[in-house]
Amino acid sequence: MRFPRLVSAAAVALVCACGEPATSGKAGQETPAAKNEKAAGHDAATATPSGEEASEAPGSAARPSGDTCRSWAELDPATLPPLPETPYTPTFERVWRTVLEKHFDPTLACKDWPALRAEYGAKLTTVADAPAAYKVMNDLLETLGQSHFKVVPPFGGAEPDDTRGGPARVPIHVRMIGEQLVVVDPKVGGVASGVPAGAALVKIGDKTAEALIDRARSEAMRPGEVAYHAAFEAGRALSCQPGQKRSLTYLDPQSKDREVTKEVACVTPPGELVSLGNLRDLPTTVEHRMLASEGGGKKIGYIAFNYWMLPMVERVKAAMTDLRGQGMEALVLDLRGNPGGVGAMSIPVARLLLQESGSLGKLQFREFTQEFNVAGDPQAFAGPVIVLVDEGTASTSEIFAAGLRDLGRVRVAGARASAGAALPSLLERLDNGALLQYVVGDYHSAKGTVAEGDGVSPDITAVETRADFVAGRDPVLAAAVAAFDSKSP
Repeated sequence: MRFPRLVSAAAVALVCACGEPATSGKAGQETPAAKNEKAAGHDAATATPSGEEASEAPGSAARPSGDTCRSWAELDPATLPPLPETPYTPTFERVWRTVLEKHFDPTLACKDWPALRAEYGAKLTTVADAPAAYKVMNDLLETLGQSHFKVVPPFGGAEPDDTRGGPARVPIHVRMIGEQLVVVDPKVGGVASGVPAGAALVKIGDKTAEALIDRARSEAMRPGEVAYHAAFEAGRALSCQPGQKRSLTYLDPQSKDREVTKEVACVTPPGELVSLGNLRDLPTTVEHRMLASEGGGKKIGYIAFNYWMLPMVERVKAAMTDLRGQGMEALVLDLRGNPGGVGAMSIPVARLLLQESGSLGKLQFREFTQEFNVAGDPQAFAGPVIVLVDEGTASTSEIFAAGLRDLGRVRVAGARASAGAALPSLLERLDNGALLQYVVGDYHSAKGTVAEGDGVSPDITAVETRADFVAGRDPVLAAAVAAFDSKSP
């Protein structure tokens, strides 16, 4: 049984997607696709400008004055007073100015961007160390209330001497089920961890599950994001160096939830390594198989992949060809845990499912609009398709699911909505080695559907419990298979 896998902490934090479909706009305008060589970035959805009163909490500089949001497109930063000098001020200025110049909305969500510069720039004089300084920068970005804004320090977001992280990981996949961090896959990549499915984690190393969930709540901008951030925090705590071991304490369902502590070896994640710009050595996997038929129903194929990266397109095509050769009549496309990647990959994958041309939607940048047009293929698979989503389904995965559903081509199944993190973004390396991810566009499907914020809600809903994972059940997949007996698009 395959459950979605959380990729490395750094990849989840940074993965984005640059679309390369047809663009309309000014001649000679540099498109996000052209910027790929400098930075990898993207995802899509809508952010609605919000307006809090300036008298509220720090960072509430909502709009300068008057009833209309001011555009900052013509602001000359040289006319602003200098910030107090600190070791972190140049990086802060670079972050602030990048957003000023490149955000798709020149009003910056109706925020008083110069006032926020002064407010948060002054806070740098009180920080004790680099992590605190980067927190100030991320707090500034959070005032925009949008996904895909993040400054990642050169030391990866933890203390410089924190050796927890690394390219390897404990071979388990953890999700937040109810109020617990539950092991939903105890042998990621086929490597047995010795931890039973359905175990509820109590501690990972010296980090308690309670503390990880509390941190997830503090990071989430919306209640629906808590599960996503909890999985991210657990994944970061589970990352390690090859050859190391991580101590796990958990409630063992095989022993009436007796608390057990086990040392588990760290392994390098399986998969072909793919790099793009500042996204390095991502372990990419494509899985496919025929699902067991029940009661003489449809012959159902299954495909899952963990990133949207262009080198994976041929592997997905090969999987489709193999399944169709086995007589596939319906398809489950599992995008659970897929955090996104390169938006351009959504076009050839969608073409595998569309016999008639259509649009997955459009990206609105500051100076031009980019359309996700898909040329139909008369030989494309014409059977019913259901896409699986969860809280880890983000970015390009959400564009794909929302776009194809609005075209009437797929249905969506899940226990909850997707991540709601679908704004196009780019990654840029700063002079000090830190990485800045920033939003450059807004996404709407062909029917105007947005994924940012609320995510892609399932048409077919299943309830997941810890008991399901203890028993080795996958309620979402089971619900999708059962739904093929009903009316399909």
